[in-house]
Amino acid sequence: MKRKIIGFLTICLLVGLTNINAATLLKTPDASKSGDVISDGSYVGTGSAPTHYIAGDNTANKGIRCFLTFDLSSLPAGANITSAYLNLTSCTVYGDPFGDLGNMVLEQVRYGTSLTAGDYNTPSVKYICQYVSKPTTAKNVTTAVKDEFSLGYTRFQVRLRFTSKTDNHGDFDRIVFSGPTLSVNYTTGVTSATLQTNKSTYSLGETVYFTLKNTGTTDITSNDVNPWVIQKYISGIWQNCYVPAAAIIPWTIHPGQSKTWSWGQNSNAMIPIDDANYRVRVSIGSNTWTDNFKIESGPALSITATASQSQYTVGDTVKIYVKANKNCSVEFYLQRPVGGELHLSTTLSSLTANVTYTISIPSSYASSDTGTYRFRAVATAGSETDEDEALYDVVAAETPPPTTTPAPTTTPPPTTTPPPTTTPSPTTPAPTTPAPTTPPPAMGRFSVSKPQYKEGEAVEIYLESTGATPIQLPNAAPWTVYRIEGGLFEVYTPVAAEVITEVTGHMSWTWDQKNNLGERVSEGSYKIVLRTLNAGEYSASFTVRGEAAPATQPPTTQQTTTESPLASLLENPIVLIGGALVLLLLVLIIVIAVKK
Repeated sequence: MKRKIIGFLTICLLVGLTNINAATLLKTPDASKSGDVISDGSYVGTGSAPTHYIAGDNTANKGIRCFLTFDLSSLPAGANITSAYLNLTSCTVYGDPFGDLGNMVLEQVRYGTSLTAGDYNTPSVKYICQYVSKPTTAKNVTTAVKDEFSLGYTRFQVRLRFTSKTDNHGDFDRIVFSGPTLSVNYTTGVTSATLQTNKSTYSLGETVYFTLKNTGTTDITSNDVNPWVIQKYISGIWQNCYVPAAAIIPWTIHPGQSKTWSWGQNSNAMIPIDDANYRVRVSIGSNTWTDNFKIESGPALSITATASQSQYTVGDTVKIYVKANKNCSVEFYLQRPVGGELHLSTTLSSLTANVTYTISIPSSYASSDTGTYRFRAVATAGSETDEDEALYDVVAAETPPPTTTPAPTTTPPPTTTPPPTTTPSPTTPAPTTPAPTTPPPAMGRFSVSKPQYKEGEAVEIYLESTGATPIQLPNAAPWTVYRIEGGLFEVYTPVAAEVITEVTGHMSWTWDQKNNLGERVSEGSYKIVLRTLNAGEYSASFTVRGEAAPATQPPTTQQTTTESPLASLLENPIVLIGGALVLLLLVLIIVIAVKK
């Protein structure tokens, strides 16, 4: 049994390690990008011995600094660097550089693809260490190499210099490196993921969304809720322009799942956000993922508002079509002939670029006031604003002129001679045709399953035909959901085949609380309006709340029953046993009496 368990564990371990591949990258300096630089710029390069690199001074009392470039381009994308060592032990000392010139400093630099005289004083990127004597062991440079690789650089560059340029003795004090190497140990297949923004190009001020998807077979975990930064490409270098606030909140992305973050194009590094190339960089443990995108200013924000017609009658529902060329939030205002301007809605944050929205203004806002109305839409996207207005007139309904009956005129009857009296011939009465009967009107009852729903709960809709004539519908789902917020704002209209449908009994539908864009609606008051061909319009109102509506429990009724004495006796074991003992005692007394 133990052998079976050990074998099973071994198989599990092997299966868990099948995706882990360890490798080592051993690199010597790239001679085309490595060499020595003398302090006066009189010499740059490797000369006739490209495998020998010098740090120290010369007989002309000029300082010499050593520059080394190691190529990292052969590291596979997504490699997990476990360790990196720079070996400088293969070297020879001439003179007394450590006694005359001080300590030898090893530092990371970035001088590009070619070595120039100006690189003698190029700024240091990272201080690594100092040597007080000839190197005897390889130096651990794991952090520096990982940082360069995660930032997307394909090379690792260092400089070796002494703290003093020269001792002015006119002799050689130097160290010559004959075989420096960089050894990088890494693994692949431990973690696999993709990072992708939702678009490759964004307008200035538009929110950037980016998603990390776990495409591997192991969990991706982090203790930082925001393990990402936004970088801007400036003068050939990626520089941080936004670093989100750190928060220790553990989370996990399981294989096949993903996690999405967003950036609102704000900067906290004194770097302006304008037209340029950017990238998002996510770092979790030893793994780093990046994805590039552009920001372009694009056209200015523009919104249009158009009334469905130029004139309405008092009592009509006015429809306004609103459309913007960018994602934005919009506020609506209505200037009435009487009563001033009215703010119809707070904010419609889901206005999507190039999508036309229908805003319905009920007749209650027109009342009986006739005249010119002005609907105003004010859009905001980042620092941009724009507005447009739609004008329409409301007129009174036409009243037909009253019909007058002319006064009867009295005309004296003419004097006639009575005809001779004759016997009338018999007549056959003509058959009478009954007047056509008008069918009874179609009637119905429209409702929702309850007056209040919690967010996301399905809304059940019912239509019942209560008359003798079937209700005719213009299509299979002729209803629209409106949000009641200072007016009626269209939220959702189902797509249905334009086929006349008759309802003789009842018909039902279900709404999943999503709008025409597929987004979940928020809390508030809503109204569903259903249109028919022969029974007018029906409507039903309800509210959506974050919590479930309190359920009303019906009062419980206790039924009183009269139990028989025998049932009470059987349910009480003590009484039953006592009665049996008394009966047994009476039997004994009778038996004794008989024997006597």
